[in-house]
Amino acid sequence: MRLPESTVAMGVTGELPADGPYYEAIQSTDRDMHLRPDPSTVRIVPWASEPTAQVLHDCFDPHGNLVPFAPRSVLRRVCRLFADEGWTPIVAPEVEFYLVARNTDPDMPLRPPVGRSGRAENSRQAYSIDAVNEFDPLFEEVYDFCEQMQLNADTLIHEIGAGQMDINFCHAHPL
Repeated sequence: MRLPESTVAMGVTGELPADGPYYEAIQSTDRDMHLRPDPSTVRIVPWASEPTAQVLHDCFDPHGNLVPFAPRSVLRRVCRLFADEGWTPIVAPEVEFYLVARNTDPDMPLRPPVGRSGRAENSRQAYSIDAVNEFDPLFEEVYDFCEQMQLNADTLIHEIGAGQMDINFCHAHPL
C-alpha cells in the first residue's frame, strides 16, 4: 500500500500548511511512502457489519528507509531519546470528545443530545457520574469495543462542557 508524503501533514480539513518546516521535509514531488503493516497491531473492528480489521503501518521511502517524519517514526525517535537517558516513557492517552444531537443542517449549531432521562443537558455538569449515566448504553458498547480491540480503557468521565466526555486509557509504553 502507498500514500503520498503529504498525508502526514494534512490538517483535519484536508488542507496542507501554508508554510513552515513542512516544506523542508516533504519532497516537492510529494513522493509515495510505502506502507508496511505491523502485524502486532492487527485488531478486529467490532462495530463493522462485515468482518473488518485494522492494522497500523510504518512508512518507508522508496529505498526502504523509515520516513523520519511519519508519526510512528517520530514516536520511536522520541522513545529512543528517553532510552538514551535511561528513562522509560509511560503515557496514558486521553480521548476527549463531545456527544451531540443528530444534526443534518450544517447551518444550525450543534446541541447536546437527549439522554435516557429524555432531557438534553442545559448546564455544565463537570465530572458528574449522573451525566455519564445518561448515556450508559453507548458507553457500555464503547467499553466492550475497547476490550475486543485490546485497548485498555481506564476511566470515562464527563468534562466541563455540555456533552463533553473523556476516555482515559491505562498507563503504558507509547508504542
